[in-house]
Amino acid sequence: MTTTKLLFALLTAVLVSACTSIGGPTVGGDSTVTEATTKQISGDVPLPPGAVIKQQDTLVMSAASTWLGRISLSVAGEQQAVFTYFKDGMPASGWTLTSSSFSKTSLLTFTKGDRVANIQMQGTTFGGNDVLITVAPAVRPAPPRP
Repeated sequence: MTTTKLLFALLTAVLVSACTSIGGPTVGGDSTVTEATTKQISGDVPLPPGAVIKQQDTLVMSAASTWLGRISLSVAGEQQAVFTYFKDGMPASGWTLTSSSFSKTSLLTFTKGDRVANIQMQGTTFGGNDVLITVAPAVRPAPPRP
C-alpha cells in the first residue's frame, strides 16, 4: 500500500510540473499567452493573441512540433471569429482540416504527420470563449491478418 501511495505522489508531481512547463507569467493560476509560450509550440498550433491559458486544465508533454496533451484557453471575442482564427491558422501551420462543425459547441479536427488535433470551443456567458485544444497520436488501423 505504501508503494502505491508513493507512486501516486510521484505521478502527481510529474503531471503538475508538466502543466506548468508551458511557461508564461502566472496571474491567478492562469497565464496570458505570451511570445515565449507561442515560441514553445512555435509553428505547430497558433494561439490567439491575448488568450489566457487555464493552467489547472492544461497538460502539455514535450514541446515544439512533438508535443501531446491539451491546452485549455479563455479567448475573448466573437465565437465565429475564434473559429475562423483556428480554421485558417492551423493549415498555415501545416495541419490539414479533416472536419469542422460550427454550432453552440464548435469542433475542428486536423491531422499533421502522426498526430491529430481537436479544437473544441464554446461561447461563455460573458462574451468570451472556452477553447480546448487536444493533440494526440493518430490511431492507425492494424494491418490485415494473413
